[in-house]
Amino acid sequence: MSDIAIVLGRGIEGCGVTKHTVELEWWLKKENHSVTVYADKSKKWSRHSSHNFMNLVHVNFGKEQFEQVYEGCKSSDLIIFNSLPSIGHDEKSQQSFSKLLDLNTLKVFIQHDHNKSSLRRNALSQDSYEKSDILFAHSTTGDFADIVNTPNLFNLKERTVHLMQPGLDFEWHRQKYWKPIEEQDPKHHKWIGRTVSWKGYDLMLKFHDRLMEINHLTTLEGIDRSPAYMSFKENYNYYDELKSDIENVDLDGRYGKQASVFGAFKNEEMLERMSLCTYGYQLSLLKPKYIVHSLEFTHLETIAVGAIPVFRKEYGDACVHRYYKKPLTELESGTIWLSENNIEECLDTIKKLSENEKMREEYREMAHHCYSWYDSKYVFNDMFDVINGA
Repeated sequence: MSDIAIVLGRGIEGCGVTKHTVELEWWLKKENHSVTVYADKSKKWSRHSSHNFMNLVHVNFGKEQFEQVYEGCKSSDLIIFNSLPSIGHDEKSQQSFSKLLDLNTLKVFIQHDHNKSSLRRNALSQDSYEKSDILFAHSTTGDFADIVNTPNLFNLKERTVHLMQPGLDFEWHRQKYWKPIEEQDPKHHKWIGRTVSWKGYDLMLKFHDRLMEINHLTTLEGIDRSPAYMSFKENYNYYDELKSDIENVDLDGRYGKQASVFGAFKNEEMLERMSLCTYGYQLSLLKPKYIVHSLEFTHLETIAVGAIPVFRKEYGDACVHRYYKKPLTELESGTIWLSENNIEECLDTIKKLSENEKMREEYREMAHHCYSWYDSKYVFNDMFDVINGA
């Protein structure tokens, strides 16, 4: 058994990095490691309460409370840095975080950001690349790998960027959330994400124009009032539809009407609602160089709770399955691959599925079989094979 510290220098944002930390903590505990998550509290995020941890130290890194973090990391066998402070964090918090990079402990840095604009928002980037012993990222061809592999850019020693992917405990999610097919609403479509355009809410709303014609219901969850919400409001005019608490909204009269839009969610509550829908949407669009094998947690969660996945076709064309080594769109995956160019085809498939329980059951079981290769027992084990071999 090892003592492992997971550090969130950016704090608890409540999005993919937070979910990764939750899943990693859970897997490590099952592998009989002692795990503590240390998260900075100096900057508060709107989704900070969306996930639950087992052993969390949530303190302000810029105050005397940081001593607990420093001593805990110092006594650990391994430190995993899952996020860096942002450039918007106060200087004292950044200085405190930098002390962790100087500890004489095996240090692993996992870079979750994809592009240069996101990477520029991180503080202490150079120190993290130079002082961590092992580097992981979603891609060896993305912007992070380009930075690391650019000669003399940061006077770095020659480094290897190792591949990683999000991993989910499929068995736990299935046992907790999976519903009999007759309990799912065959006309309910649910998109989950954030108010950033690359998450694909535009395609969801465009597709819902056709779903309205067949008297179906669409709910979007995660459209919070971030700075990007102004663009959403202006382009889609859903301001009057946006609600914060979906549990207190009667959706019975929303079939065949405009999509119903809701704000930030608590992860477990959202997954319960998703499990009662027939169709779960994840429509992110990234350049192929950022993807390689990686799916997002919102891809995996949709499948794990028993919804039929509706994913962006362009993403599936670019993402190579981590086990089968083929693009996802070339596999029998129980997935509806939606794009701007095949809306009629996807609508015809949904019409058939909505009228056929056996067909729906086959789709979601096929999806579970295909994507369960992204189970944390495989993904995190691969990552620790690299760490243990260092």
